[in-house]
Order: sequence, then structure tokens, then C-alpha cells
Amino acid sequence: MAKKLPGLQRVLDVPSLAAVAYGEIASSLYFALGVIALYALGFTPWVLLAVGLLFLVVALSYAEGTTAIPEPGGAATFVRRAFNDPAGFLTGWALILDYLIVMALAGLFVPHYLGNAIGWEGLTDEPWDTVVGVLVILTVGALRLVRRTSLYRTAILVAGVALASHLLLVGLGFALLFSTEALTVDVDLGTAPTWSDIAFALPVAMLAYTGLETVANLAAETREPGRTLPRSLFVGIGLVVAVSVAIGIVGISAFPGGTGLATEWLRAPLMGITAELDAELPAALGDALRIFVGLTGVVVLLVAVTTSISGAGRLAYSMGQRQMLPHAFGKLNRRTLIAPLSIVSSTLIAATLLVIGHFIPTEAVRFLAGLFSFGVLLAFTAAQLAVIRLRFTEPDLVRPFRAPGNVRIRGADVPIAALIGAPLTFAIWIFSLATHDATRIAGPAWLLVGASFTSGHGGRATRRSSAVSCRPIPTSSPRSRASTSGSWSR
Repeated sequence: MAKKLPGLQRVLDVPSLAAVAYGEIASSLYFALGVIALYALGFTPWVLLAVGLLFLVVALSYAEGTTAIPEPGGAATFVRRAFNDPAGFLTGWALILDYLIVMALAGLFVPHYLGNAIGWEGLTDEPWDTVVGVLVILTVGALRLVRRTSLYRTAILVAGVALASHLLLVGLGFALLFSTEALTVDVDLGTAPTWSDIAFALPVAMLAYTGLETVANLAAETREPGRTLPRSLFVGIGLVVAVSVAIGIVGISAFPGGTGLATEWLRAPLMGITAELDAELPAALGDALRIFVGLTGVVVLLVAVTTSISGAGRLAYSMGQRQMLPHAFGKLNRRTLIAPLSIVSSTLIAATLLVIGHFIPTEAVRFLAGLFSFGVLLAFTAAQLAVIRLRFTEPDLVRPFRAPGNVRIRGADVPIAALIGAPLTFAIWIFSLATHDATRIAGPAWLLVGASFTSGHGGRATRRSSAVSCRPIPTSSPRSRASTSGSWSR
């Protein structure tokens, strides 16, 4: 008898999913801080705070949508449910782009953290950093084809190490570098940074809070989605926002005005802070700190590449199940638990994006960060609008978590968070299009590619949407949970 193909097992509880949330979202600190400082300058901590608070508002809608419809696909799933297949596809297609960009940026930053940690400066030189970044992406993809990596224990370990390094930088930074004067040096809002720079920095700052979609995609694998997902989201996100702002303050204290952080240390911002701390510490402690932070960055970024491959694969699986992508993407593989085609295509496209970014005149990091903001803001806006619409079209839908604070509109309770968050994310998306030249071209081009790619599948998707949407996502039986609690994998 043939072996039954393993499904997506419900084994994640609050601590493990909170660890995943922190590890996923906080990984962006390693590559976002420098590019935000490039435009926000000394105003960087406050941009991080403002966008972090908006991120928490968006998370309320994600928590409601994913617990009401606990299937792989995240925002794309409940946007499709609220509106239609084309809207769900465009949301999913935009989010796939974001996964690919996180892979590209994480791969690019690995040689910079490694080179600074071990003193191998050649790794940080162009074009070798791009070459190494491409090799990192392809290698992780090849390993992911061979086997899946256990997450249940690994996520807690990696998140714990990352949190330790962040708290160490914050503690030492406030003790040795913090200066209220440094926070106001060359800061004149409207002049330095200019209003146009702030308009540019706000969309880019979304890069500092990646990972929400990855966590939402795990709704189908949590033991109690209505209880586990909201608690884990808000614990993980709240901690990330606090740590991000604190590290932003330390970074501006170390580099008043933010220019040094945004130029010399653009591709390894946390190593820039470490270098300033090194000058204040005894030689042995400074070396130990540099190696610890650098190698921690390497591990976190490698994990970010791995989870982005898996996140893109789960999203492609959901879209393939509904004929929005070729059916090959909608087949679970016994070895990888996602389609091998998803792994191959995502790694190759991410590597290609990194190479293209290398030849963009505006510099790879800025190009990729701007393009990321296009996809994530579009998805966030669509997700919040979907939650609002579902309150009208499906008022009796079981919602284990409901966003708090509602107003009565035309007979339906509508969440205030979504009413506030959707216009804000849409406005920042407009800022992104208005201020990011590459985004105006590459973002819509990506959507057009997706539309043409799926044109042969759209008719079937529409005809089969209701039947497929009722098909349960394979999960383990309650009896098997105790025996498989350590086997959930990325």
C-alpha cells in the first residue's frame, strides 16, 4: 500500500509560534535599518515607531482573517473569499514578490555580516558580495529540495539567539553610546530629512517588519488558530517594534544624523553599531561581540531565506489548489511538504532579482527595498478591505478572534482598526509609487507578468472556486498530534 502523503500538521502552540513571529519579523532588522536611515536620517527611530504602530494595526485584521479562514495562503485566501479570484490572485502574486525580495536581500547581506565577523573584507566587496549572495540562495534552495528543516525547536533557538544579540546591542548601546544630543544633531524635519525623503522612507520602513504573512500562513498548522495565532502575533510583533525602535535610537546615537549608518554600513547596519561599541570596550570583549553579532546575523539571514522559500511555497500551494497557478504548484511533496517547482522557481527568480539589482544605477538595496514596499502595502490594504467586506457579506462567519473596537455601519459591525489602517497603507503605497522610480516600473510589470502567466488558468479557477474553497486543507488528526509535535517543518 502506498504511503499516505503527509499533510500540514497542527502542532504549533503559542510559545513556538511567538518565537517564529519574532524570528521572522526581527530578521529584517539585519538589513532594513541602514536603508531606512538613508532617507529618514536622524528621524529613523521615529519612522520605525510610526510604521511599527501601523503594523500592529494591520496585524489585527490579519489575526481576524486568518483565524476565521485558517488555511495556507494568508491574505490572498481571505481576499479571494471576500472579493473574487482575480483579487486573491493579485494579492498572492504581490506577496510572492515580497518573499523573493526578502530572499534576495538576506542572501546579499550574508557575506557582509560574515566578512565583518571574521575579518574577511573581500566578502564585502562588489561584485563578490552579489556572487556570494546568489550562491547562498541557490545553496539553501538546493538543500530545501533534499530535505525539510525542523522548525518546532529550531525556531525557538534561533529567535532566542537573535533576541539575545538585539538586547545585548540595546543594553550596551544605551550604556555606552546613548546621547540625547546625538538624536537631535542635524535633525530638522522638512529640511533634514526633507518631506520627500520622509515620503520615501515610510514605504521603505515596511521592510523593517517583514514576516507577518509568513506567520499568517501558519494558521493551518496551529493547534488552536483562534487562540494561538492572535496571542503569538501580538507578542512577537510588540516585542519586535520595541526592540526595533530601541536599536534605531542606539544606531542614531552611534551615528548622529544617520549618515554613517546609511553609507558605510548600509549592508550590515548592526555591525556598524557593533563597531562603535567595539571602540568603547576592551579588545577581547569587542572582538567577541563582533563575532557573536556577525555570526548571529548570518544564521538569522540564512533562516530568513529558508522560511521565505517555504512561505512562497505555501502561498503557491494555496493558489495552485485553486487553479490560480499551474496544478504542479498545488501538490504537496512527501520530502519537502511543498512543491519542488516552487522551490526551484523561487530560488532562481530571487537570484535573478539580486543580479538585476546589482546593475540598477540606484543600487540594489534601495531598488529591492522600494519594490518590496509596493507588494506588501498593496497586500496589507487588500487584506484590511477584505476583513471589512467579510463583516458585511458573511456576518455569521465563525471568527474565533474579532478585531476589537467596532462601529455600526449599515447593520454590520466594522472594525475601526481596518477603517484606519486601510487608508493609511494605501496612502503610503501611493507615496511608494510617487517617490520610487524603480517601483513605478517594476511593481506593475510584476503584476502584468502574473496576469499573463495565469490567463490560461483564470477560467478554470472561476468555475471551480466554490468547490475548491470548500475542500479541507490536509492536516493531521487530533490523535496524531502528540506523536508528531516535533516533526512540523518549514
